[in-house]
Amino acid sequence: GQTWMEDASVCPTVVTKEFNQLSLTIQNQTISAENVVNVTTQLQDVVSKATEVVDQSASNLEVVTTVITQISYISSPGAPVSNDTIINVVAVLSSIQTWPPTVVERSGSM
Repeated sequence: GQTWMEDASVCPTVVTKEFNQLSLTIQNQTISAENVVNVTTQLQDVVSKATEVVDQSASNLEVVTTVITQISYISSPGAPVSNDTIINVVAVLSSIQTWPPTVVERSGSM
C-alpha cells in the first residue's frame, strides 16, 4: 500500500491543491497552440513550488505527465511549439529530477 507521503490526496497541501486545480483545468479545456504557453507556465510554477517530499507524489507527477503528453499532441513539423513552451517544459523536467527516485521510477513515463 501507499504511505501517507506517497499519496498527497489524503491531506493535500497548498501546492498539491494547485496541482489538483491544474489537473481540473486541463480536463476541462484542451491544451492548444493558443493556451500552451499559459498552461506550461502554470505547470512550471507549481512544480517549482513542490519542494517538500509530500508534494513530490505520484499523483502530482501524473499531472506533469498529462500536460507534457498533451503538448506532444499539438506539436507537429508544420507547427512546432514555441520557445517559451520548450523553456517551461525543460524547467519542469529539471525540477522533477530532484524528486524522490521512487516516485519518478514508479511513474516510468518521464
